[in-house]
Amino acid sequence: MAYDSARGMTVLFGGHGAGSAAASQAFGDTWQWIGGSLGNATTYGVGCGAPALSLSPVVGSRPVLGTMAQASLTNIPATLAFVSVGWNDTNFGPLSLPLSLAAYGMPGCNLLQSAESPALPVNPTGVGTAVYSLLLPNLSALLGARLYLQGWASAPSYNSGNVIVSNGIDWRVGNL
Repeated sequence: MAYDSARGMTVLFGGHGAGSAAASQAFGDTWQWIGGSLGNATTYGVGCGAPALSLSPVVGSRPVLGTMAQASLTNIPATLAFVSVGWNDTNFGPLSLPLSLAAYGMPGCNLLQSAESPALPVNPTGVGTAVYSLLLPNLSALLGARLYLQGWASAPSYNSGNVIVSNGIDWRVGNL
């Protein structure tokens, strides 16, 4: 038996039968145990705006296989807001993250994740607030996956880009 750190699982090969007649029988089975993994959500970075656009985990909603994971977006200054989701928080193509968005008319704002899904809808929950929901399929291949979220909102006249961004959330997908 050994732990495979590249795949994040314990692997067992072989074994022997139980009982007197089967005790000498060797098995050529390979077993893999992924084990229980606690899904969690951690915030990182800072948002921009006045007040800053903020993304936070919804209490009681962790990123767990087979469930709906949620994040709350607050301080939305206008009606248009969305969330982008990426697989990476260190690179966006050839660019290193965080990436200053000042060159795009958004001084003080930073891109914090790779944004493979750049404009996912949020559901308004009140004035200046919304929630992003993602149904995580019950696929063991997703166990331990990391998703990086960042909110974006229209902010007329705040900067020349008329957009502000939030801090980020790092979702680690679990099964508990």
